[in-house]
Amino acid sequence: MRFLWNFIKYLVFLSLLLLLGLGVYAGNTAYTQLFSQPWDKLLAIENHRNDLDTIHALERKYGWQRVAVTSKDGTRLQGTYMENPSGSHKTVILLHGLYQNRTMCVPYARIYLSRGYNVLMPDIRGHGESGGSTNDWGVHDPDDMDSWVALLRQQDSQVSIGFHGISLGAAMSLIYAGTPQGRDMAFYVADSSYGNVLELGQEKLMNYTGDQRLLAGMEVLEPFFQLSMYYHTRKTLRDVDPASCVQRMTAPVLFLHGDVDRLIPPHIAEELMTRCTSPTKKLVYFEGSGHANEIMDNPRGYDRVVGNFLESL
Repeated sequence: MRFLWNFIKYLVFLSLLLLLGLGVYAGNTAYTQLFSQPWDKLLAIENHRNDLDTIHALERKYGWQRVAVTSKDGTRLQGTYMENPSGSHKTVILLHGLYQNRTMCVPYARIYLSRGYNVLMPDIRGHGESGGSTNDWGVHDPDDMDSWVALLRQQDSQVSIGFHGISLGAAMSLIYAGTPQGRDMAFYVADSSYGNVLELGQEKLMNYTGDQRLLAGMEVLEPFFQLSMYYHTRKTLRDVDPASCVQRMTAPVLFLHGDVDRLIPPHIAEELMTRCTSPTKKLVYFEGSGHANEIMDNPRGYDRVVGNFLESL
């Protein structure tokens, strides 16, 4: 009898060990797929990250400066810098969306140039002319932002820096806003940000495959996913989720969102606004606008909302 009991305990131990091993393997696979999935297809968005002819033509036409920095991990990052003729000490960093490049930011740059700001438009790593083969989902992006901020401060020791991000760029801005360095920025404008990368991936992957069971499976895998992420990056989802990072914000922030956004539902903006700890925060919905389309649907209204926010600082 004792032998049988010991044998059962041994089988249970082996079964638990096997399940743990399978969980670690599956979690690591899920983490790896985060960086290799065809997100343009999962999210049903067009891929323009390598369409650089327009920005190159504009750089030549207007004499905008092409600039570069090297991030902490050695990745080379490229961008465009527009110096305001007014000699201003105010600069905004504009961050584009997923599968785009700095060209996307040109309409937003005009808002700031007309108000005396210098403008820096980087290509987010994995996009445009910046290094990295895939989107990084915020793992190294705070270090990238540090490098761009350092460049601006080298150029002007008196510079006051703000961030304006669109979609993925908005999420990267909010992630940076939660870091100790990011809290020193003058302001943030977050247009159409997601809240939680894992929830975003769960929903879109389920919609793409039509398999509801994936949601339950991914919830079971989340602890193993987190473990794998920490092993590879020394970070957890709390470090790369805007919904967590806004709980460490202190700089003024303006949230913008289209009220018929089907990619990132409007309630995400409300959740970000509620969670945000900044003493100065505001949320504006644009009626009838889809994902990150506000400036195209209502350019005058967009200019007015952003301008009023800047004037209130």
